[in-house]
Amino acid sequence: MSKTSRIIHKGKMATNAAGVAILLLGACGGGGGSMDAAVDIDNGMCGSSLRFTGEFIDWNSDKNFCGMNNAVATVRDTGLQDMLPPNGRIDLCVPNQPVTLIDITPPAVNPDCQADKTHHYQLPAVAIANKAVILAGGLWSGRTFVETTNSYDPAKAQVFVHVDGTPRAVSLDSAHSHGPIQAVVTDTWAPGDTGHEVYIPDVDPAGGSATLTVAGGAVGAGSIPLVAGKMTTLSVVAP
Repeated sequence: MSKTSRIIHKGKMATNAAGVAILLLGACGGGGGSMDAAVDIDNGMCGSSLRFTGEFIDWNSDKNFCGMNNAVATVRDTGLQDMLPPNGRIDLCVPNQPVTLIDITPPAVNPDCQADKTHHYQLPAVAIANKAVILAGGLWSGRTFVETTNSYDPAKAQVFVHVDGTPRAVSLDSAHSHGPIQAVVTDTWAPGDTGHEVYIPDVDPAGGSATLTVAGGAVGAGSIPLVAGKMTTLSVVAP
């Protein structure tokens, strides 16, 4: 299913620390080889904060879209929380700073769009809300998987990167060993480091951070946090 065909949730409200209501609006863009459609970043709805929008979805959503209904996103520094709707839409106010981290707890019960109810989403995520990516109008998209989709080492960190725009090769600095990189070029995960979705598994979390590089450059690349037993998830904008 293409990202342009996703159903956009409307009417759910979230409230920032100052009590500003946020109406969920906006639309997801298309994946693959073209730049994703710009998202609504009407920061006026968040006062002096930034408006962060995106989606948290199932690992194989390029073929069968499935949002993380009832996942909980919590903004660090503010405590603002959002329980995600069926399409996994995120719409939050975040501090007006270069980078804000958002902790995402997967749903305790699999969404209705996930046919297999016997296996569950286990990895909590650390989502990176990058001010430069927000202002560039990039689509933020994060993913997670049930335990049978990918085997992983709970003592290692996992890294998921959505490449908004031209698919590019994604890598980490040489100080951080990791497992074989996987990527989505069309709608299927396969070995390789180039695609519009890239997964770097079982990363050595030594030092608590690594430098992420995108071939040809991209907004949002650079230092990222690494946490054992968690998925670091971020989006970059590659023109």
